[in-house]
Amino acid sequence: MAHADILIIGGGIVGSSIAYFLARTGQAGKITVIEPDPTYEHAATPAANGGIRQLFSLPENIQMAQYGLEFFADFHNEMKIDDQPADIGFRRRGYLFLSDDGDHATMERNHKLQSSMGARVDLLDRDALKGRFPSLNVEDVACAVHSPDDAWINPHAALMGFRNKARTLGVEYVKDRVADWSAQDGKVRLSSGAELTAECFVLSAGAWSAELGRMVGLELPVEPMCRESHYFVTDGEIEPLPFLKAETHLAFGPEGEGFAGGLPDWDQPTGFQLDPDPTRFEDVVWPKIAHRVPQLETLKLQRTWVGHYARNSFDFNVFLGAWFGGAENVYMACGYSGHGIMHAPASGRALAELILQGGYQTLDLSAFSYRRFAENRPYREIGII
Repeated sequence: MAHADILIIGGGIVGSSIAYFLARTGQAGKITVIEPDPTYEHAATPAANGGIRQLFSLPENIQMAQYGLEFFADFHNEMKIDDQPADIGFRRRGYLFLSDDGDHATMERNHKLQSSMGARVDLLDRDALKGRFPSLNVEDVACAVHSPDDAWINPHAALMGFRNKARTLGVEYVKDRVADWSAQDGKVRLSSGAELTAECFVLSAGAWSAELGRMVGLELPVEPMCRESHYFVTDGEIEPLPFLKAETHLAFGPEGEGFAGGLPDWDQPTGFQLDPDPTRFEDVVWPKIAHRVPQLETLKLQRTWVGHYARNSFDFNVFLGAWFGGAENVYMACGYSGHGIMHAPASGRALAELILQGGYQTLDLSAFSYRRFAENRPYREIGII
């Protein structure tokens, strides 16, 4: 029976980041990652837009994103293998948050916090916004916050960069699925029939985390939320735009020769939905895009695809750390609700510290402990999620 000192369940960008940060210490022993689909066909990461932004209302989320920006900016060197850089297309094109739902006071308060924490963020009134981005319709926008240093990456390339580097550091990836596991005796049975044992477990299986948690009695309010994304082009000339996110949920930005994004429906029923809604773009998304950027009225839709947020329905923030009230050898990193890519580097570093040193050494992320759920203390973003 194979044995691992640390077994990571889920090898997406978060699980692979954790594996990398553990392995690079040289102190973690044998690390094994169980990942059923190394092509990541249905994983959340390849379907994402790949943004890293500092525009949050919680200090910990800002700090995690700031470390993510720093780490991804040098990712090509950090993940280099045999003098081959790991190119993730890192580019600082910025983010733009729009207050279009009448609650500009929240955005102003958040801007003040972000600025106090070292983020270069500009609070723009309607006239300043129109002057900076003339293609935008700003009639219904009370104010905006622009963060020009924020960035985008190729999310699939980043996932594979973490995975490939972790493997060179001795991490073993096993293509299989966990059928059952016991934290108490450290035994795991895989769908193939193989069995293995482990001293320590990390649950980082995205939208599948709740299902796997139930096997050991761990209750997680983490659900798959369908998120449609669209790629569209236009013949018109538009100034370089950042990635736009509005209080009314519209989110899109430049991608290649066109634009990518959509309008997430946070009120929809949860569950895995692999087929796009055939009418939603034309009936709902397109009118919202054309309203915000009138020159996109004549856009041409090229592609629609579906991904899944691992939505934490409790407070839409990650569960990170040890299983409070449960087995001491079980840790978790799940429920990111769309923030997994930008927070993956900070999560990997934090869990490596927690597991190997018994506590956080760089960023104190104890606010995201499972304890808050056990004690019914939501810790939620205020404003745009």
